[in-house]
Amino acid sequence: MADAQGDDPGGRDRRAELLGGAATDDLDVAERAELERLLADDPSAARELEELRSVLAALPPRGSGWVEAPAPPAGDLDVGGRRGTGPHVDRATRRRRPWALGAAAAALVVGGAGAALGVESLVERPPAGPAGTLGAVEQVELSGGPTGVDADLAVVAHTWGTETVLDVAGLEAGVDYRLVLLDRTGRQVSSGGFVGADAVVECRLNAPVLREDARRLAVLGTGGETVLAADLPPV
Repeated sequence: MADAQGDDPGGRDRRAELLGGAATDDLDVAERAELERLLADDPSAARELEELRSVLAALPPRGSGWVEAPAPPAGDLDVGGRRGTGPHVDRATRRRRPWALGAAAAALVVGGAGAALGVESLVERPPAGPAGTLGAVEQVELSGGPTGVDADLAVVAHTWGTETVLDVAGLEAGVDYRLVLLDRTGRQVSSGGFVGADAVVECRLNAPVLREDARRLAVLGTGGETVLAADLPPV
C-alpha cells in the first residue's frame, strides 16, 4: 500500500491505525478490506501485526480495554408484555465497551534496519466535539422501552454514514430485531439487525445515512413495531 510507506507521515499513521485496530479486533468491514490490501502489498506488515498481537497477549487482562464482571443472576423479565427468562442487568457492574470507537487502537514504531517494534499507545481517546463530529462517540438517551430492558446506546459519525453502538439486555431471546435510522424526511434507513439473547447483546451497526441527516433511531420487532427508540442530538 503505497501511501503507508516511505516518508509519508500520514501513510505511516494510517498503517499504525490499521495494524493496531486489527490487533485489538476493532476494524469495521471497510477497514478490514483496507488491511487486507496492506498485508498483500507489504509482507512486513503481517510480521508487525503478529508481533503487536504478541505484545497485547502478554499484557494483564485490563490492558484489553474490557471490564469484566461476574455473570449476573437470571431473572424473570417482562419484555413488551411477554414473559421470558434472562439476566438481571446492573448498569454499574455489567460488561461495557471502552468507547474507543473510530480511534487508533495502537501505534507501531518501526526503527531503522533492525525493524524494532514498539507500542506507542494501546488505546487512544476518540475525537471529541459537538454532535456530528467525525469519529466522536455521542451517547444517546432512549425515550422509553419495555419493562426489564436495559440498553446503552451511542452513535458515531463517519464520512460514509452513521454507526450505531448498542449494548442491550432483556429483549426476548431468539427473536429477530432490526435497527433503523430515520432521516430528516422521516424515511427509514436500515442499519442491520440482531437476535435477542439471554445475555447482553453487543452490536455495531452501520447505516448509509450521514449523521447530519439522521434524526432518530428505532429498534423494530418482527412485526415492525417499535421496541426501543431515541431522538438523536441535533447537528
